[in-house]
Amino acid sequence: MKPGDMVQFCKMPEWVDNLPRKSQRVFRACLGKTFRIDEIDSQGLFVLDVSHEIDKRFGGYMNDIRLEAEYLKTK
Repeated sequence: MKPGDMVQFCKMPEWVDNLPRKSQRVFRACLGKTFRIDEIDSQGLFVLDVSHEIDKRFGGYMNDIRLEAEYLKTK
């Protein structure tokens, strides 16, 4: 997987339960959907552009989520 690829967020990480409530809701809203990989960050996490799914629904601008490869499936 590389930047520009489309991937499906296919499995919820256990650590999401430790996030603030609003962040948990964002991750749950994204589960099962397909997003573009924007970049791979310095920790090796895949940065997914979720703005089209999240910005209007939860507020903010250019929202992203960061996940390990094991929670993603290539499309």
